[in-house]
Formats: sequence, C-alpha cells, structure tokens
Amino acid sequence: MTFQTLINRQTSTAAPHEMGAGVVLGGFAILHGTLAPEGCVVHPQAFSSQVFDGPARVFCAAADAILAIQSDRIRSTDILIIRHDERDADMNASDDMQLISAALEAQGLDRVTIITDGKTGRTTEGAIIGQVTPAASAGGAIAYINDDDIIHVDIAARRIDVMADIDIRRGAKALRPGAKSFGALEKYARLVASAR
Repeated sequence: MTFQTLINRQTSTAAPHEMGAGVVLGGFAILHGTLAPEGCVVHPQAFSSQVFDGPARVFCAAADAILAIQSDRIRSTDILIIRHDERDADMNASDDMQLISAALEAQGLDRVTIITDGKTGRTTEGAIIGQVTPAASAGGAIAYINDDDIIHVDIAARRIDVMADIDIRRGAKALRPGAKSFGALEKYARLVASAR
C-alpha cells in the first residue's frame, strides 16, 4: 500500500464537516503545486478562508520568526515560510510551530499562515501548512523562496503555488561558486527519499 493510497483511504473514510460552497472540512488534506510538487499537509478547519494570497516572509529558524513577530515586522497578510537548515536540524517542528502560533496570537496576527517543511502533529494549532516536500534540504522549491514572493493557497482546489520562477533561481544557485549548502541535512536528503 502506498502512502497516497493510505491518505486517500483516510480522507475518504473520515467523518468530515461541511462548510458552505461544497468545501469539505475535517481531518487533513494534501495540497500540491509549485511550492510542494510532492505535497504538503494542511488541516482545512484551521483556516478562516479557503483561498488566499500573501507575501512570503522567509526564516530558517523558529527563533528568527518569533523575533520578527515580537518586533512588529510581520503584517496580517504575510505568510511565514519556515525552512529547516543546519541551524534547526530537528525536522519534527511541532513545538516550534506551536511557539510561532502563540507569538502570532499574542500580537493579534491570527490570520497569518505558517508554511514549513518540518513535520507538524495533530496537536499543532493555527493556520499551518506543514511537511512541504521536497524539503529545503532536498533542494525543494521552499529553499528558493525569497521575501515578498507571492504565495497562493487554494485549499478547496488542493493547490499551493509560489508566484516566482523557482527553476531559474535553482539554476542560478547551482552556477554560483561557493553556494551555501545545507550541511548534514544535505547529506541526509541525498540518502533519504520523500514518503511518496
């Protein structure tokens, strides 16, 4: 049984709740698109809107994101991108996401979405899209997102896209001498494939 088959069975047998306009809520959904070609996980009931756009604010560590939130550098329309590199090697990011969600709530920024390539658990609260694959450490699109790139999320259509040419950025980084690598995570990513 493949991972996708398991997901299809779980989502088809779940007891979902209806929320107008034919959008089925409950459990989780898998989104695909230019930001997550192999998918990412979202809990639709955590979002007040099923379709939205926003500018990216990119961080490589939860502590940096929390500092930006507490310093009033995050706006209510922003989408936080938390990608994991050598400063945050623990790919189980549930605790980090909880801390970021709490900081957002304390600042009255409960409409801000968090997107991460880290794992998120069932107890993670807030508007969080997690487990973006391929991850930054594997050279996924999330590694090439810049501040102010527009992220488009359509939960009802199961889409998540970045409005930027990621392939050009990926090629430019490959050509640049001395380009930053992700260290130990880069080696891990070469050895381990996604759960697809």
